[in-house]
Amino acid sequence: ACVQETTTLLSTRTDDEILNTRQMTEPTMIVAMKFLTKLESSMSQTTPRSVPFVTQQIIELSLSKGMSPMSPIGFVYFGSLISKRGDISSGYRYVKLALSLLDKVGRECAGEVICIATQVKIFVEPIQAALEYHDDGYAASMVTGDVYNALLNAILKDACMYVAGVKLQTMREEYNKSERLAKENNHFIHLVLIKQVQRDVLRLIGSDEEVTIPEEEKLVASNNSVLKTFCFRKAYISFMFRSYDDAKEYVSKFFDCHENAWASLVVSHIYNALYTGLISFWVARKSRDAQCWIARGNESKLTLKRWAESSRWTFENKWYLLEAEESFSHNDYEAAKSFYKQAISSAKLHKFVHEEALAYELAAYFHLELGEMEQSMEYFLAAHERYHEWGAFGKCSSLFEFVNSSFSPASIESDVAP
Repeated sequence: ACVQETTTLLSTRTDDEILNTRQMTEPTMIVAMKFLTKLESSMSQTTPRSVPFVTQQIIELSLSKGMSPMSPIGFVYFGSLISKRGDISSGYRYVKLALSLLDKVGRECAGEVICIATQVKIFVEPIQAALEYHDDGYAASMVTGDVYNALLNAILKDACMYVAGVKLQTMREEYNKSERLAKENNHFIHLVLIKQVQRDVLRLIGSDEEVTIPEEEKLVASNNSVLKTFCFRKAYISFMFRSYDDAKEYVSKFFDCHENAWASLVVSHIYNALYTGLISFWVARKSRDAQCWIARGNESKLTLKRWAESSRWTFENKWYLLEAEESFSHNDYEAAKSFYKQAISSAKLHKFVHEEALAYELAAYFHLELGEMEQSMEYFLAAHERYHEWGAFGKCSSLFEFVNSSFSPASIESDVAP
């Protein structure tokens, strides 16, 4: 009801009218706005069902009593909220409006607004652009002494780098910077989340460096967000290194977790949808409970298809790859072949080298299953080359070992190196 009422209220005003709303002058109202915006920021992660009500209050006060330096927060959270509910086009409009409001009312809350706005913009604009936006958010946060949102901008930038396919060594360096910032400011939950991803990056690179997370076990047991991330990361890395039993175990635990606490649309929703979908179709082809897993995979596929309507750049290749895996699961081999090719072409066109590698790899397993050895070998070689370009040398070694055990030595020694 709150979302609909806020939508109705805003529909009576143009963007220019909102931007030119008078300034708030009543001291008590300004204090109330500061309280509401702090409440909203914390509720987004802890009690997301309350966010629409607080957002409504901020926007109503801004339109009736005047715009305060905190007003952009209400508009940016409203944009994120309706985007997560499926209306990305309108959400994109309101986060851009929030960014424009910063020039009208001041940049006191700029770090937080840029952070939340960027997470919506990646569902419309090429995700590679988000890296610079989050740098701006980090800088704006540090100017006002807002270390929390500086760290959040850094962490979300790191996550966007993962989706964007930035070279793994660069990601390793950026995650190390975020780790230092989290340690210096005693943000232990963020520190654990950072180190969970660092662990995967190092394994993909093939580094022997160990990542110790002494706080992890305690937080996994007590914090749903950390638990869900832990289960996803375990499922993801198990999938990447083709450990079927572990991938199935941890993705099942991921699905069993309570709903994500975040009220906002964030980058983690992208790789959660992609990899839980891919794992689900993999399990479906090996499990007696195939229909349940196909349904889970199909849900991920439809989510990515819907997002592709807003940004073909970021989501088209992911959607095609899930279409391919679903077709494979239904034994529709001709459709699968077509979708694998489209996933590869789209990933290449849109500069996602890691997902181009993944599409080649999954297509190779598909052709291997059909006994089409020559085509399978061609795709494995292409996957190896793209993973190497990404910097995933550990993955390259693992892939080489699989190919070496699956094909005759004479057919591979001259073409593939570990």
